[in-house]
Amino acid sequence: MKPEREEWYIGIEADRRWVQISFYRAGQAEPETRSTLAGTELYQIPTALCKRRQTGQWCYGEEGRKLAESGEGYYAGDLLKRGFYKEVVSMDQDYSAEGLLLVFLRKVLRLALPAQGVEAVTKCVFSLEVINKETADFVQGLAEKLGFTKKQIQIQDHKESFYAYVVSQEPALWQHQVLLFEEKGEGIFCTLLACNNKTKPKIAQTSQAFLGKLPQDLTQRDQEFVKMLKKVLDGRIVSSVYLIGSGFEEGWMKDSLRMVCRGRRAFQGKNLYTRGACYAGMIQKHQEDAETVYFCEYKIKEHISLKVSSGDEHFFCPLAEAGCNHHQVGKRLRILLAGEAVLELWMQQPGSREARIESLELPGLSVSEQEPARLSITVSPGEEGSILLNVQDMGFGVISRGTGLEWEYEIGRENHE
Repeated sequence: MKPEREEWYIGIEADRRWVQISFYRAGQAEPETRSTLAGTELYQIPTALCKRRQTGQWCYGEEGRKLAESGEGYYAGDLLKRGFYKEVVSMDQDYSAEGLLLVFLRKVLRLALPAQGVEAVTKCVFSLEVINKETADFVQGLAEKLGFTKKQIQIQDHKESFYAYVVSQEPALWQHQVLLFEEKGEGIFCTLLACNNKTKPKIAQTSQAFLGKLPQDLTQRDQEFVKMLKKVLDGRIVSSVYLIGSGFEEGWMKDSLRMVCRGRRAFQGKNLYTRGACYAGMIQKHQEDAETVYFCEYKIKEHISLKVSSGDEHFFCPLAEAGCNHHQVGKRLRILLAGEAVLELWMQQPGSREARIESLELPGLSVSEQEPARLSITVSPGEEGSILLNVQDMGFGVISRGTGLEWEYEIGRENHE
């Protein structure tokens, strides 16, 4: 799967202290990660701004760092975290941290935007370390202030970016299980990706474990990592292994590297999540053609559709698709309901021919074949992975006023527990 003509995907990896940004368009073999310094691989851009004392110009990246070190500017760092907590930042004057973060993100976006601007972006995908309602709402708000529409925005975690990166490579690399070892300051984390080859599309899932902290002494790291690898690799058939994090770049891997490469492919890099975010946008855009669907704690597990008819034809109107992000569910539609005061929902798991039917009764609503009701249906995220359906009787304006009745149903919670 490759980007089609005029498609343009942006992937932004947002860490606590820095971001990375990539773009992917038609004609590219793979996503391209951008640096603030041409010709270098300085992909990690600190979430910081520096304001020149003399001109008031806002600078970021390497230029901002040098200005701050020389004392020629007012410096503000850690803007993602401070913006989330709505802090006030004192520089030459007081600024809202969120406002400074938007200035920073606009500058970073220019590294990856097409010439036509934000409107020409197919998907802008934000890859975060952790997803919850608060972080998703915050990033959604930022993206909309940057000019993106809700349809252009996709918010996911690093594990989903890992999945999207892997399944966009040659199939032999993910024929069996795939492992990602990430070195962070607090230690080594291992993420396992597995695809169920018995379903169509293949259902992919990840699991993560903390393996422990490596010794500070570089001479001891290799053997300690060998011990970690033995525990993880024992009894597993692994097609490929990915190593990310600056701790793997210090030249200490010898016996451990030989173990990693024994009978499997191994890769080391710095920008897997940002490139994976680009791939994820493309997979979501062309989900009907994808070989896989990814499930995790924030994904909708079933296709949820409303059975409707037009004349003698019957069809299903999708309310939520399996594999879409729960925190980004949202839909509004209007229907004419005739016959009975009941909505018929069909739930179906990917790859299954069977569906379960849930009938939602609308008590108090008077409806018949001769006198249909005009209803508004709003779909939104509920608690604990559920979906809320709000139904209102709209009536027909001055011709026939609605009853003002309103019903709300919660569906799907049991499928996320």
